Amino acid sequence: MNAQIKLLVGGGANFSNISIRNVDFVKPNSATNYFLSGRPELGLTNNLNIGLDIQFSRKGYNFDIQDSQDIAGYRFQYLDLLPQLQYKIIKHLAVYGGLGIAIRTSEKIKIDDVWSESVYKITNSSDFTYILGVRLFPIDKLTFHLQYASSLTSISNLEFVNNQGQTVENAKILLKNLQLGIAYQIF
Repeated sequence: MNAQIKLLVGGGANFSNISIRNVDFVKPNSATNYFLSGRPELGLTNNLNIGLDIQFSRKGYNFDIQDSQDIAGYRFQYLDLLPQLQYKIIKHLAVYGGLGIAIRTSEKIKIDDVWSESVYKITNSSDFTYILGVRLFPIDKLTFHLQYASSLTSISNLEFVNNQGQTVENAKILLKNLQLGIAYQIF
């Protein structure tokens, strides 16, 4: 047993988009945003630890539009609570994964190059998510990570209709995110 407590702080870039199952006529583009995090960790053994990544995270997506009065993008801010299990494969490399919850704190829309708070929210106030990632430990107390995350549940209860006016069944909207980050162990 190697019960060692650590606290890391960090941040980085989010590259996010949505996918909509059974809907091919909505074509969003990826958006680049950011995150800030704090992560307490508890070492269970030399190679295995558990942690809780607490992130303030901005995610979203954009649209190619013809009319500047159309919605050109959505931006969501979340408080992400991401419990995770990490296994160190070798001294400088670990893999990790976990399940968490994303709590929406803000939803903005972009019209005519201006971001403003959305009056009518299209997303749920929270959703469940999973994460998978790789961490590098190049020097003492510094880590880099590459993480993939996706919502497990639909982030919205929107209904889509096809060209014939029929409701598209099972149009699940998933928020997907690739994250590139850096963290520093403060103790």
